[in-house]
Amino acid sequence: MKNLIWVSIFLLALVSSCGKSKEQKKEVIRPVKLLKVEPLSSISKSFTGIIEADELSDLTFKVSGTLNEFYVASGEKLKKNQVIAALDTRDMVLQLETARTTYLTAKSKLERNERLLARQAISKQDFESAQAEYTKAKASFENAQNALGDTKLKAPFDGFVEKKYVDNYQKIQAGEKIVRLVNPARLNIKFMLPESNIKLLRESSKLEVEFEAIKGQKFSGKITEFVSASSDGSGIPVTAVITDPGFEKLQSLVSPGFTCTVTLITDSETDSPTGIAVPLSAVFNDSETGEESVWIYIKESGTVSRKQVKLGALVNNNMVLIDSGLSTGDMILAAGVFNVYEGEKVNVLEN
Repeated sequence: MKNLIWVSIFLLALVSSCGKSKEQKKEVIRPVKLLKVEPLSSISKSFTGIIEADELSDLTFKVSGTLNEFYVASGEKLKKNQVIAALDTRDMVLQLETARTTYLTAKSKLERNERLLARQAISKQDFESAQAEYTKAKASFENAQNALGDTKLKAPFDGFVEKKYVDNYQKIQAGEKIVRLVNPARLNIKFMLPESNIKLLRESSKLEVEFEAIKGQKFSGKITEFVSASSDGSGIPVTAVITDPGFEKLQSLVSPGFTCTVTLITDSETDSPTGIAVPLSAVFNDSETGEESVWIYIKESGTVSRKQVKLGALVNNNMVLIDSGLSTGDMILAAGVFNVYEGEKVNVLEN
């Protein structure tokens, strides 16, 4: 009886093993996602930009002197015409008083000579000499007044002190940098455009900016200035501004010196004869021919077949133009191109 039981167990195990073997030999059909080839509706390219202030100035005194009043600190916000620093005025006051005395004396002399000339008591030459002295003295007096006014450095616009170049009580030369004033309310976006992408600078092109400090939000803008040629081969300098009304509420989150991503979007006019673009993930280098290829899906047989293509320029960050080899309506593998082989049967997944 025991022997019969063991024989039964052995037969059951043998049948089960044969079933598993047949299951393992069953053909595995690889699941794939397909992409329908269509004409490119638009082209977009992204570039790294830098935020710069539209109003930025290194402020200087027009006159020399000793700095004896420094009213601001780095990072401090200022209003237009607010006094930033002042020079010692003692020498300027003395010069002004001397110039005032000379001016008043010359003015009195001219007025007296005018009366004498009217009575023909002096020559016209003497009158013209007094007139020249008066003109010179008046100019010196006005220059002294201006020089005294120039001992105070004022903010030419609203902004904040980005940097201080000197300390208080230093001897300052005319034209020497004192502070850098930046207006953060008016920002420019600066970026370099490769010469090969100059077609993106069409009037119909759209511009979007995404800031590192405001991830996930894109703001519309416009190009305000660009140079039509690259002087050193590094690219074309482009300046843009944000025009999106929604940016005003968030502008305080970004400052000059921050980085951003600038995306230019234009219509599909390209140098490609087909106007077709596919993802880079769909293209592979054929090891047999050494040519760039894609996998075409054959609907009738449910298999894939390699198709040689000629590549054009990169567009839309992860797309490449196809100059030849594909037609509108072709179905190609969108990814996983290195995991299939010629003639392999595949299972198409729904998108």
